[in-house]
Amino acid sequence: MNRHGYRVGLGVVLALASTLALASANKVGQILEQQREIREQTEGSTGDYARFDPRALARIEAAQDQIFSLLDGVSAVEQLHPDQQAELFNALEEVKAVLADNEDDRQHCWRERKLGTTMKETRCATVAEMRAVQEDTRNYLNRGQRCGASATSDCGSGRGLEPATGR
Repeated sequence: MNRHGYRVGLGVVLALASTLALASANKVGQILEQQREIREQTEGSTGDYARFDPRALARIEAAQDQIFSLLDGVSAVEQLHPDQQAELFNALEEVKAVLADNEDDRQHCWRERKLGTTMKETRCATVAEMRAVQEDTRNYLNRGQRCGASATSDCGSGRGLEPATGR
């Protein structure tokens, strides 16, 4: 690649990077603006927000407090640690779930270590999906012992493991 081509390519990359940074900064501004508008309307409990009971309004307010705290002094979401990004996402999802009156579709994200490494990854699931996994696990654990063909089999006692005699 000649010098001119390199400079043009570098210019395009820098323009794209600044556009992405601006989009991220705009996203933070949009999030804050939207949450302030919701807060203003919920504090008055008028119009669409009059239907919410005090407990639902408290959930919205607590989630918004977390959003405002996480984004304080931040100009781009990418400036947050991945754990904080997951917290931000969860708080935004909390507000959305209360407003939509749809708890089952609320996404919840968490950070966990990948198996065999110290690296963490972000995992997400809906409340309904997490409940289904918990129920499946509970049902599996409540099925009882599975180590023998009959209910009278003795699992784990060590009987039957004696050395064979008379070889």
